Amino acid sequence: MSPEPVSGPIEHVYVHFPFCARKCPYCDFNSHAGRDAETDVYIDAILAEARTYAPHMHPRTIFVGGGTPTHCDAAQLERYLAGLLEIFGDDALGEFTVEANPGSVDTAKVHALLRAGVNRVSLGAQSFDDRHLQTLGRIHAAEDTLRSAEILRAAGMQRLSLDLILSVPKQTLDEQDRDLAQVIDIDPEHVSAYVLTYEPGTTFTRAMEAGRLPAPVDDRDLAHLHLACERLQAAGFGRYEISNFARPGAESRHNLAYWRNVAWLGLGAGAHSHVGGRRWKNVDDPAAYARAASSSDESPVAWRESVPPDMGLLESLMMGLRLTAGVDLDELTARHGVDLRRTHADVLTAHAAQGLLVLDGPRLSLTEHGLDVAN
Repeated sequence: MSPEPVSGPIEHVYVHFPFCARKCPYCDFNSHAGRDAETDVYIDAILAEARTYAPHMHPRTIFVGGGTPTHCDAAQLERYLAGLLEIFGDDALGEFTVEANPGSVDTAKVHALLRAGVNRVSLGAQSFDDRHLQTLGRIHAAEDTLRSAEILRAAGMQRLSLDLILSVPKQTLDEQDRDLAQVIDIDPEHVSAYVLTYEPGTTFTRAMEAGRLPAPVDDRDLAHLHLACERLQAAGFGRYEISNFARPGAESRHNLAYWRNVAWLGLGAGAHSHVGGRRWKNVDDPAAYARAASSSDESPVAWRESVPPDMGLLESLMMGLRLTAGVDLDELTARHGVDLRRTHADVLTAHAAQGLLVLDGPRLSLTEHGLDVAN
């Protein structure tokens, strides 16, 4: 394949592994069940695409998401993860994250992760109540999460992040509190706690529209979010982003790159890239992607576009304000050539008057009320 024109060094890499045992009904990510036979060809394509960009890469973070990156067997897992490091090098790599479903984690796979250089696992716990896991369409049980966390810790994985879904249909605050207590008991370095979102086109949204699931209610969702913030912060997790909490120094470096809107390269089916004022997206279908990425004269890119300076500025603002630390307007002005304090002074003043924003010197951030609205 012929790569997109980029200039290095690119310091952040996302790799998409689209295969799953079963598609979750709330998921709108590019994921596919029942296509395991395509795995080896897909891994070859991932590594082929990586090689075309190797001269421009100096990764500080690599994040492998899905899908379920640990759905394949241990040998396949090690082949594509170790292959990425062989291609890119690891002299600057500080964070290598792989997402995992608790039902897909075993000792052999964890040791494969460690041999490949992975130092952080994001475990999709979602809930510790089996009834709510069934509602969410998850194929694992609560005990699988506990067992997976034990395996990861015993093997020596440096960092563990747990994902938790808040405000599951029919979930009470007491039940949410028990989930949070279990998370705190496991004591990961990082927690992502997202209010359940009904995304367009998902099975959940169709069920809601047909009246089979209750529609979200803002007050209820906020009550679950506020409970999560209260419990996690009391346990020593700092809220550094609207839905993300970490022990001091354990923030997700890769996701911080997204929220700060810096350059990243996306590899794999449906992956997005954002480099040098341009962005592009690969085709979604894994087989079509594999054919194009492995070809000498095809491109897996589905679309590409240039990002005008004003759009880039607004995207940096939108993403950066998700961080509790907010954004530095001097830095944004230097990067994008537009000073919001001049071009949008009336908007900033209006939102500040509504109690949504606060401007302290060059730093603009959301208030607590603003974080709720943004969420």
